[in-house]
Amino acid sequence: LKLQPLRRKQRDALACFGAMETSVDWDQSMILDEIKTMREQYNQQVAKEEPSPKFQWEFACTLACSPRYADVIEAVELLEELVEVGFRRVDCLHHLILANLKIGQYAKAKDNADVWLHLEPDNGVARMMYSVVVERASHDGWIAWCGFALLATGLIAAWLRRK
Repeated sequence: LKLQPLRRKQRDALACFGAMETSVDWDQSMILDEIKTMREQYNQQVAKEEPSPKFQWEFACTLACSPRYADVIEAVELLEELVEVGFRRVDCLHHLILANLKIGQYAKAKDNADVWLHLEPDNGVARMMYSVVVERASHDGWIAWCGFALLATGLIAAWLRRK
């Protein structure tokens, strides 16, 4: 059995969410240039008061792949708007979960995973995403508690030394 290498789109899609190392030839300026171009088009549509939900979806997905925190926040806002109006709700929820995980908003990611599971209780991807959200939140929560415990121990040790 010979494994086939990932196609470029698959590799870039996975890489933007930190699922694997990016290829050596990938340059973040490529995605930033694409975001700049799409932002201009999106702003033109908004100025004409004719924003296309399909283009907003594509723009939000591109923003979610950005290495910049502010772009991912904007992606979350655009995807939330699309969920509210019912445009590609399941796809938007999937990307919302990923984007919220990327920026550390585990409560929002869990809420979106709950909605997705409610809409499609038999969807294996929805169940897997819910498990990932819960695991990631508990893992990061455990690390935070360990850090807090170490800090408290250090403060107590320093206080006892002074006495």
